[in-house]
Amino acid sequence: MKRAMLAALITSAWAAGSGQNVLGAEAYDDTGAWYLSTLAQYTLLDEKRVSQDKLGYQIGIGYNFAPNFAGEVGVSSGSFPLRGTGFSEKLTATSLDMLYKFAPVTSFFRPYLLTGAGWMTDNIGHVGDNNNKWLAEAGVGLLTGLGSQSGSTRLQLRTEAKYRYEFSRNMMYVPRNPGDVIFGVGFQWMFGAPTPPPPTLVKQAPPLEEPPPVPPLPPAPEPCHAPAGFQVDANCRIIEQRVVVRAVDFEYNSAQLTGPARQTLDEVASAVRSQSDLTIEVQGHTDSVGGDSYNLHLSQRRAESVKAYLVGNGVSASVLTAKGYGKSQPLVSNATAEGRAQNRRVAFAVSNVPAHLKVVTEDASAASTEAAKQSEPPKTKKRHQ
Repeated sequence: MKRAMLAALITSAWAAGSGQNVLGAEAYDDTGAWYLSTLAQYTLLDEKRVSQDKLGYQIGIGYNFAPNFAGEVGVSSGSFPLRGTGFSEKLTATSLDMLYKFAPVTSFFRPYLLTGAGWMTDNIGHVGDNNNKWLAEAGVGLLTGLGSQSGSTRLQLRTEAKYRYEFSRNMMYVPRNPGDVIFGVGFQWMFGAPTPPPPTLVKQAPPLEEPPPVPPLPPAPEPCHAPAGFQVDANCRIIEQRVVVRAVDFEYNSAQLTGPARQTLDEVASAVRSQSDLTIEVQGHTDSVGGDSYNLHLSQRRAESVKAYLVGNGVSASVLTAKGYGKSQPLVSNATAEGRAQNRRVAFAVSNVPAHLKVVTEDASAASTEAAKQSEPPKTKKRHQ
């Protein structure tokens, strides 16, 4: 049972150490350093022995003779009570062991494997001659750094477990070839360890002097492209802008825009969209058919319909006001269908005109008037004949 437990510990330490060793070699190691270790031990004696398990101690001195390898001389001793007597069995072992340590030298955790051989003195009850015999041992351990592990002197916590096998013949109270499992914990002091080499200083070349910046060439003058409707001087400054504002006609007894009217208002919107300084009154008018109150309300609806259309096409609402005039301001006589179509209109009165702007107001197009004329019912035409 004890051998199986120790075998499992050795296998685990080997696997852990192999994985850590992949971390790669350091630029230096602990070759040439000496160390001193003191351990308190607890020994699980072979079940065939007549004595009982108890604490003991070990003192060792070692030398790191190669990267990750160390040789160590250790002396351990313990007195183990004999069952049912007042005597003890004293075991004193002197061994020469070799340690293989995993992980870089500056790691805080360095597992190791231990194997060695030596000489055992076994005395029963302090009577008679000592029983001297050869021994062999193997085990695992862990060095845990306490403080910095890069200086010349280092302190480590050492824990280990090993199996010790004695080569002995059958003697009174001593079984044949007993094997004991020994657990130890203590401290290890290392002296004269190599320290990390100083970092290599790379002398940097002085920075190259940059040539003085070349001033950028002045940008070439861009050719002047006057916008449509603008007149400019030799320096491309606007000296005159011409804006055409055309009236639109409406269908009979309706605030619904005709197709030609919408096309005309698209042109008006394009002309006044950027003229935030203008003040434009959208004036609604009707023909003479119908009462004054009804026509005044209808003309207001027509003015507001045109204003809404222009705002929807990007003209600022702050530029526009809508006002209906009813049938009070006929453009031509209402005696003919064509005249009444021209009077069913929305016109524009422009004020607050800048000096460079020339505003031209025109009547509705022939297509707009024709569309308004066609919408008038026949009975209305007969009434005015």
